Amino acid sequence: MIERFYARNLLGFETLDIPFEPGLIAITGPSGAGKSVFMASLLALFGLEDVQAEISEAVVGKTPLLDLQSYDNGEHEMTIRAVKKGKIRYFLNDLTISKKRLKEMMGPLVRHISQRSNNELSSELLLELLDAMAMLEDPGYDERLESFRNRYDDYVKKSRRLETMQADEKRVRELIEFAEFEIRKIDETAPKPGEDEELMAIKRKLSKKEKISEAIARASRIFEVEDDVLEALKMIESDTVLFNEAMNMVRSEFERAEEMLDELDEVDVEQVLNRIEALAELKRRYGSIEEALAYRDEKVKELEYYRNIDHELEGLAAEVEKLLLALRKEAENISYTRKNAAGKVEHFINGYLAQLRMPPLAFLMETKPLDRSGIDTVDIDLQGSSIETLSGGEFNRIRLALLLCKSELAGGEGILLIDEIDANVSGDESIAIARLLKTLSKNYQIVAISHQPHLSAAAKQHLLIRKEGGKSVAKVLGKEERIDEISRMIAGEEGMKEARTLAENLLKEFSK
Repeated sequence: MIERFYARNLLGFETLDIPFEPGLIAITGPSGAGKSVFMASLLALFGLEDVQAEISEAVVGKTPLLDLQSYDNGEHEMTIRAVKKGKIRYFLNDLTISKKRLKEMMGPLVRHISQRSNNELSSELLLELLDAMAMLEDPGYDERLESFRNRYDDYVKKSRRLETMQADEKRVRELIEFAEFEIRKIDETAPKPGEDEELMAIKRKLSKKEKISEAIARASRIFEVEDDVLEALKMIESDTVLFNEAMNMVRSEFERAEEMLDELDEVDVEQVLNRIEALAELKRRYGSIEEALAYRDEKVKELEYYRNIDHELEGLAAEVEKLLLALRKEAENISYTRKNAAGKVEHFINGYLAQLRMPPLAFLMETKPLDRSGIDTVDIDLQGSSIETLSGGEFNRIRLALLLCKSELAGGEGILLIDEIDANVSGDESIAIARLLKTLSKNYQIVAISHQPHLSAAAKQHLLIRKEGGKSVAKVLGKEERIDEISRMIAGEEGMKEARTLAENLLKEFSK
């Protein structure tokens, strides 16, 4: 749930700092006071609207619904912040995040229910309700559905591979020739790991060969006075061991160097340089000798695949066809179960619709091409009316009934941000909406803009947005202040005495 909302320099608002409670939260106030601006700024922190505030921030309790990945700071709550200074930047737990990724990450937790959004009445949502009812009726249905989806994913993966192989088959001769050419090109050089470094070391030695030879010749004159030094050391009665060891070491190093020079005499310099150039060409193309060899291995595998493609293609095509037949059979069984569940879900939803003073609806099920959800599409028929022809009030009441049904059948939690769901309805319908939203708020935190007194009276928390000195301000109302605001909603600024009594009665009624 949202625990706190803060914003600075938000259009008509100077500063907002509002603590939020769980359950149903009503946002009310005169027209033009800034309710929509307030809601839009809150939505912006979940990537659902554009940022308008200079700085805005929401503290939200963590939930298993979210996979924060690298943004998880180990705390019990998370902080979402948006900063608008020239460009807009988003932060999740003080780490930069893009708007797109923020929206995707918060999607399982936060839903925006605007005045008219067919997403809430989509075939996908209706299928979820049918599946939820089927799981209650048949404990094994969940496993059947999961098995179907896994099998479908496997079918899609293998179908794509089959398409790739069929495309490859048409140009397989060309692909074989190309793979053979690439392998031959590397084999002609036949590189070995580390060979380039060894050759460069030889090249460096060759470039210093003459200088090394001359330096050893000059330094070898030390051996001409070796005996004189020994005799001098003996005469002064000094230890000669260290001198002998040092001279032996020098002699050994010079001998090793002369052997190396002899070996270099046998080296074909032109051959070394040509080899270095050949390896350099490979490195320019592939990055390194190791990468060239890895590319060769990859081409060898491709070559084997292309030469065996006919046999593998035949086997894969048979496997895909077998999978498709099994999927169609499973989808038909799932469809049969859904159709049996449809009547029970209709009864469930129509119970809520009756409270909302709405006629009963019926599900219209049709068959579609097979996909991951099966072969079913579901639409709503309201005594001959389709979703597209419903009034705003009818649309909102059906949507609320579906949300309640989903919450009760499939469980659910999260945050619902609602724009005037009780608009364009009568008094009795408004009362029913308020009662059912209160019921739904047992599982969801609901933040709802409303111009109706009933939803405001049903709310656990009531925010008033109004103009003061030309600026918009938001305030959490206490009990007496709620009575004043609900009175205004009932009767405006006139007739306050009678309206106040009615407001008190509404609060008492919805507190039961």
